[in-house]
Amino acid sequence: MRTAQGRLPERDATVFETVVRVRFNEVDSLGHVNNAVYFVYLEQAAIDHAVAVGLGTARLAEFGGAFLAYRHEIVYLRPAFAGDILRVLTWLDGPQGARVTRHYLIVKDSDLPPAAPISGRLLRGCDISGVESLVAQASTDWVFTNNVGRPRRIPPDLMRLFYEPEIPE
Repeated sequence: MRTAQGRLPERDATVFETVVRVRFNEVDSLGHVNNAVYFVYLEQAAIDHAVAVGLGTARLAEFGGAFLAYRHEIVYLRPAFAGDILRVLTWLDGPQGARVTRHYLIVKDSDLPPAAPISGRLLRGCDISGVESLVAQASTDWVFTNNVGRPRRIPPDLMRLFYEPEIPE
């Protein structure tokens, strides 16, 4: 299995996982999740990941900048429908100057109950072997910018929050 840029998380990578229940207003006239809705799922997973490692809006401002999406790539592999429970897994590559790539996998999870709580958690690596219900794979290039929108090198201490978080057992 490959992500949109051909990557799976390293065995010991820090991965963020969240659960989404597809709502009826998110489906299109064909009865499956509208393509644009997947970007909402991805962006929310990225935000929730940042918050989970202690990088909320106020903390990000302390680093003197913000992340802006530069490029998205998504590969749709199978449809999801209203009521489906989706797991969104996301992790980061190493930064390159002002840019960092975030990868995502969206998996339909029939093992979770329909009333599964919407939550997020940090994991050390993830096992998706044998997963036959991969719905989509994606990546986003994010650029760290200063307060006037100019790219600037991502501070190492900021990235450390993503790579070395305290993960509850």
